[in-house]
Amino acid sequence: MATEAISFFSPFFFITLLLGFFITLLIKRSSRSRVHKQRAQVLLAPLPPGPPRLPLIGNMHQFIGGNPHRILLQLARTYGPLIRLRLGQVDQVVASSVEAVEEIIKRHDLKFADRPTELTFSSILLYGGNGVSMAPYGGYWKQMKKIYAMELLNSRRVKSFATIRENAVRKLTAEIARKASAQTLVNLNDMSMFMTNEVVIRAAFGDDCKQRAEFLHLIREAVSYAGSFAVADMYPSLKFMDTLTGLKFKLERIRGKLDKVFDDIIAQRQVALAAGQADDHLIIDVLLKLKNEGNQEFPITSDCVKAIVMETFVAGTETSSSAIEWAMSELIKKPKAMEKVQKEMREAMQGKTKLEESDIIKFSYLNLVIKETMRLHPPVPLLVPRICTETCEVLGYRVPAGARVLINAFTLGRDEQYWGSDAESFKPERFECSSVDFRGFNFEFLPFGAGRRICPGITFGLSSVEVALANLLFYFDWKLPPDMKIEDLDMMDISGATAPRRSPLLMHAKTIIPLP
Repeated sequence: MATEAISFFSPFFFITLLLGFFITLLIKRSSRSRVHKQRAQVLLAPLPPGPPRLPLIGNMHQFIGGNPHRILLQLARTYGPLIRLRLGQVDQVVASSVEAVEEIIKRHDLKFADRPTELTFSSILLYGGNGVSMAPYGGYWKQMKKIYAMELLNSRRVKSFATIRENAVRKLTAEIARKASAQTLVNLNDMSMFMTNEVVIRAAFGDDCKQRAEFLHLIREAVSYAGSFAVADMYPSLKFMDTLTGLKFKLERIRGKLDKVFDDIIAQRQVALAAGQADDHLIIDVLLKLKNEGNQEFPITSDCVKAIVMETFVAGTETSSSAIEWAMSELIKKPKAMEKVQKEMREAMQGKTKLEESDIIKFSYLNLVIKETMRLHPPVPLLVPRICTETCEVLGYRVPAGARVLINAFTLGRDEQYWGSDAESFKPERFECSSVDFRGFNFEFLPFGAGRRICPGITFGLSSVEVALANLLFYFDWKLPPDMKIEDLDMMDISGATAPRRSPLLMHAKTIIPLP
């Protein structure tokens, strides 16, 4: 023991200690110097290129009368995969290549994990970011995302909604069969929207919701304002203009009506919970149970419940309905693909006439059809905007702190570099021997986003699309009206968050398989 003590206080020990201290100091200084040098390089990096601007409005004039995702596709072809625009007082950076997206989502993921919290529509009608889609990155968002994954929309719960989907699609096919018998046109836009609304409202509130009709009416009215021009979104210093234009008043009026309906539904479900009559399958009952338990790090309030239900409707109805309609549009334009998917399904059923959800796994070509539809027509062509929280470098360009960042999924899905010279063509076979999927790992194919902010409701939304398409294609054959040629079918979308068809898809149906 004495020997060990002497060696501990020996000159050699102190020399080693001093050397270690100076080496550590040099490493720290070198590291700080490297960090400062990197920051200086970022600040010296040029801003992304972009089209010329006009005074006051910047590049806003370039989007007049067009669809933003299509205009940005053309701008990307001219200025490159990372472009910078000035919309009013706001810097907007748009990424349109795998390399750009990879740097944003992987290399600088934390710097782009936040959302713009001041957007007019979401702050009023989505309850100020109390859900998941628009919540600021942080503890609350992590908690709510975990609740989505573990409680609300996990695979077990989505499977528990199978009966709801079955009932909704039964109503859908019965109405189509009636129109087929009467030889009247089927409006697939109305039909698919009816089905997706039916699924979501029953999953959220159950079968006996007395406020159902009023709630759906208010949701439709709210969604109609989603693409409205809000002055404050482009000119944050002129927020008062949304009051002068009347937009803020209209949104707050809808919000007030929604609050009343929500409060009535919540009161009714709280009574059921107190009486031990909770339905563990209902989204609202799960949320209210968590709210009542009060053991979350961030308390769940009534506004949290309302925000999550609202974003479930906004994200789970029109997006799914649009996907169904676009799939049928592409198939009617490609008769061979339509014939192939129907033949596969009818042969796989082996004479069975009752199509069940468990049968869909047999329909491999249907899966390819859905993937190809979402490549050409992503549910949200411009993914939900992100905020750059710290100035950084992407593809050698400087992205300034505070810039809003968009990922153009529409452009990525049509880029010949990734999809070949026939990128604009509907060709489900391109996915046949491909590992490319929409779970966020393949940046050329991002219908649901990627990274930390990937859509938490992928399985829920896809299940409605799969069930609807399977039933439409199994039981019926489809034709355009006799006075319309295939090449005359309008395949343009309209400007909006979800970019649905510009004109409704009207077709004649013929019942081939008798409905059970």
